[in-house]
Amino acid sequence: MMAVANQNLVPNDVEFECPICMVPIEVGEGVKLRECLHHCCKDCLRDHILAFRDADVLCPCNEEFDCKGTVTELEMRALLTGEELAKVHNRGLDLVERQERSFHCKTPDCHGWCIYEDEVNEFDCPVCNKRNCLLCKAIHYPEMNCKEYQEDLKIKAANDEAAQETQKMLEDMIKNGEAMFCPNQNCGLIVQKKDGCDWIQCSCKTEICWVTKKPRRGPNGCGCNYWKGPKCHPNCRNCH
Repeated sequence: MMAVANQNLVPNDVEFECPICMVPIEVGEGVKLRECLHHCCKDCLRDHILAFRDADVLCPCNEEFDCKGTVTELEMRALLTGEELAKVHNRGLDLVERQERSFHCKTPDCHGWCIYEDEVNEFDCPVCNKRNCLLCKAIHYPEMNCKEYQEDLKIKAANDEAAQETQKMLEDMIKNGEAMFCPNQNCGLIVQKKDGCDWIQCSCKTEICWVTKKPRRGPNGCGCNYWKGPKCHPNCRNCH
């Protein structure tokens, strides 16, 4: 088992007929996929990876055997050139980022991503191990929290061109309604709506209605009772 774990490609231990090209493959000349143990010849598996159009590359036997196994990163690295692997990664990212609630790691050139829930404001990238802040859309942990990061941006914006661009981007997002200041008077952070319903939560734990820009709870809250009515605003999408 250790020997197999250390191999990028697991060779076939029995002779088989490739399900794609139908050519007989001798022992050790083909590939046994790690996830589902189906067999395929190397050339056909490589072509299958390059031609596949979903983010996760399914086993080439998925149509014949309804297999839900996927081709692993180790297997792709062993079969593809660096340029081909980059194209597959970029293709997958492009498809994933079109989905609602997807977030791409902010580390430059990192291929990490996630699909998040409304209650989640942080994403630990499994690729580069950096913690992303989904509210600030930046990496500032553990050195700074959200408030410290945004205050630091304002200070750096006086001399740092990159900080100026980020600060201007945040200001433009507020003007365009794509971001807002937290309504908690003791906070005032800039928060951005990720996706999904109109319930968001600042890092200070204040729950906010995105449509009314008010806190969800308290005497000055939006007062929405989406399930039983009335809604806080005709355009409210479930901020309950």
